[in-house]
Amino acid sequence: MLASGLAANRTLAVLQTHTTAASIITTTSPQVKLPGTIYVSQEGSIYAISGAKVRRLALPSGGVWTQPRVLADGSLLVIRRFDQYSDLYHVSASGHILAQMTSDDQATGNATLQLDHWILWPAIGPDGTTVYFATDSPKPAPNKSYEVDFSLWSSPLSTPFTIGDTGVSGGTRWSVPDLYTGGDIEPVPLPDGGVLYSSYANTGKGTVVTVLGLQTGPTSPMKALTTPQQDCGAPAVAADGVTVAMVCTNAGQTANLEIATLQGNTLGPLHVVVANCLCNSPSWSSTGDDLLYMNASNPDGNFGLWYIADAGGVHPGTARRVSDSSVDLDATSAAAWSSR
Repeated sequence: MLASGLAANRTLAVLQTHTTAASIITTTSPQVKLPGTIYVSQEGSIYAISGAKVRRLALPSGGVWTQPRVLADGSLLVIRRFDQYSDLYHVSASGHILAQMTSDDQATGNATLQLDHWILWPAIGPDGTTVYFATDSPKPAPNKSYEVDFSLWSSPLSTPFTIGDTGVSGGTRWSVPDLYTGGDIEPVPLPDGGVLYSSYANTGKGTVVTVLGLQTGPTSPMKALTTPQQDCGAPAVAADGVTVAMVCTNAGQTANLEIATLQGNTLGPLHVVVANCLCNSPSWSSTGDDLLYMNASNPDGNFGLWYIADAGGVHPGTARRVSDSSVDLDATSAAAWSSR
């Protein structure tokens, strides 16, 4: 039970957003007008910010819609999360369902909760035809265990796929996580075919830390690009394919938003762009090196959307809040920035 609780705490629980008497983002005005469209999630809904306008996507009711990812044609991949499972959907920019990619609630008839599955953190491959994701498959003890340790997989985007107790049908497995940690999450496919991700690892001392892991292929060993002492996660890679933003706690109570450059299979020096923050979920503009991230900086603890122009450049801009201070967004759902 302790191990199951640890896994749940380090993975599924992080999806819970901060609860306040916050304003719905559609009732406020963006403080910074940015080009294109930015998709964020709040209280189970997806919203599109376009300049000075904010609209709610007309997604079906039920469940929590989160973690939007923009495809080249302007459509989206989104997660629909329920209390005991989640599914991946392909939707239009307005919220119309184009396809349900998974059906992970298998707890019907004589089946049990252990047969349900989670899929989270979708990402689009550089070729635009492959989706990468984290899922709790394969199960360590099918039909018996409630353990949730995520491993990373990829699958063709063109057809729905099935997540089962022994793997993903038609999918390719990338990672093998440390058990009882929560596993491997937040995959970022790279232009050279590799994958960067957050990996929870056992310290052997009863604690779990996060490192940035890199794999050059599905069967290659993971190489840790950061140290357990740095405790870095939430990677995001800019359009150039080498500039990486991440959140590092450095064993502290707050975090730093840091940037480094991939140099082959190593990571260059880390540079702090925002220090001592409650930062999370960085994401880059579809072109260029402008950076978005979530941060709780105001006294009521609301997580707002923040923006740094030219964050990967020699002289980054000043961090500016995009959302109104009364808005509390889903801190673990990175904003998706479309040029459309």
